[in-house]
Amino acid sequence: MSKNKLITNYYKYTDADLDVAASTAVTDLTGNANFTFNNGELTTLTAATTKYHNTLAALATGGTAAVIEKNAARTDLLNALNVIATQINLQANGDLLKLETTGMALVAQPQRRVEPMPGNLYVENGNGSDLFVSVDVSPAGDNGTLFAYTPVSNTVADPALWTIKTSNGHSVTIKGLISGTQYKITAAYKGNDDDDPVWAPVITKYAGGN
Repeated sequence: MSKNKLITNYYKYTDADLDVAASTAVTDLTGNANFTFNNGELTTLTAATTKYHNTLAALATGGTAAVIEKNAARTDLLNALNVIATQINLQANGDLLKLETTGMALVAQPQRRVEPMPGNLYVENGNGSDLFVSVDVSPAGDNGTLFAYTPVSNTVADPALWTIKTSNGHSVTIKGLISGTQYKITAAYKGNDDDDPVWAPVITKYAGGN
């Protein structure tokens, strides 16, 4: 699963949104016992936030010089946010509860989904003790297929703990099996890293036999 973390680059924020984001961060990080800033990161952010807020207010009457000053203050604030967000990510190490106390934006996590169960799992003998295994193409789209197999004598129930052979498609030839040994075989569609696979009903087949 991807680790929870703060975004470290606010360059896409509008001036007004950046002003609010920085002010919120300063408020929530001041006195926050979850994090320690030994190199003055919070002091720098606080000063940069105040300066940026003031330059925004001066835009109404300041003309070109005020715009130049605001842009310079924005660059300093973006740098300060990057530094402190990076430090927070290191200290939090993915702890969502701690990250949520910062008032800063989190990196969006990929949506988790349950893959459909593969249809029409098919197993047939190949050359020697090889077994050819295939499934239908997923109706929901997928990133390939996980094929799991183990001798019937293996009592482990979870296919994720069997020998796994990954295919970018929907079929595979399993080699190196022991002729005359009966195997349990199943398959699941491979989604994203955080998706939950659903295994097809197990088929048993003798390698090198019928």
